[in-house]
Amino acid sequence: MNTKLTPEEIARANEKAAKKKASRDKMLATKTIEKGLLIVHTGKGKGKSTAAFGLAARAIGNDMKVGVVKYVKGKWETGER
Repeated sequence: MNTKLTPEEIARANEKAAKKKASRDKMLATKTIEKGLLIVHTGKGKGKSTAAFGLAARAIGNDMKVGVVKYVKGKWETGER
């Protein structure tokens, strides 16, 4: 299976990405109020830390400030210990 893109397809994809970025930059230029966001991951089972650090990595990639607080209440019996 050949999955290589032609130069025309690459150029078209780059042009589309540039238009999308220009549109997003234009929209963000009008924003003047900075707001914070607090996301709390709770529940039993796995995936909470993975989800939190995935979101943190995405935010850092978009030049946002990130803080992580991990609160453990009571007895802690996980494989991470």
